[in-house]
Amino acid sequence: MSRMPRAGGRYVQPIDSNGALVAQGDGRGVYTLTAGATFFYILGGPDAPIISGHFTAYASAAAANGLIITSATVEDCDHDERDVSNFSEVVGEWVGEDPSSAFVGADGTGWSATNGILAATGAGLGGARFNVADTAAYRTRVKVVVGATGGPLRVSSHGKM
Repeated sequence: MSRMPRAGGRYVQPIDSNGALVAQGDGRGVYTLTAGATFFYILGGPDAPIISGHFTAYASAAAANGLIITSATVEDCDHDERDVSNFSEVVGEWVGEDPSSAFVGADGTGWSATNGILAATGAGLGGARFNVADTAAYRTRVKVVVGATGGPLRVSSHGKM
C-alpha cells in the first residue's frame, strides 16, 4: 500500500455551513467550532480509498470539559464539485456511512460511537479515531454537528491506496 499525503499536511480545515473556511486556530490544526453550528471536514477522494480520521478536543475558556458533538458522520459523494458543494446539505447529495458493523475508537469521558457515528457529551476531554475502508467514493467528508457548547477541535486525516 502506498501512502497518500494530504496537501498542506495532515490537518483538516473545517468548512462552515455557508461554505466559508473556519479561521485558523493555533497553526497546528486546532480550530474553534461554534456552538449550535454544523461543520464539514473534507477527508479524501479517489486517490485514497482507505481513509482515517482522528478527532481530538481541547479545553478552552468556553469548553473546560470539552465541546459537545451531537453527531459526527462520515458521508460520501460521487458527484463532481461543480455540481455538489463540499458543504451541501441537500438530501441525497451526500450519503451517510452508518453501518452497524462500524468501529470507531473513542477515548475520554463522554465520547462514544454507535454505527460509526461519533458523539461527545462535553463531560470530558477526549477524542476518537475511525477508518473508512474501500468506500470507492469520489469524495468523503465528516459532517460535525456541534451541540450547546462549542470549543477547539483538531482533525487529522491520512489516506492509503
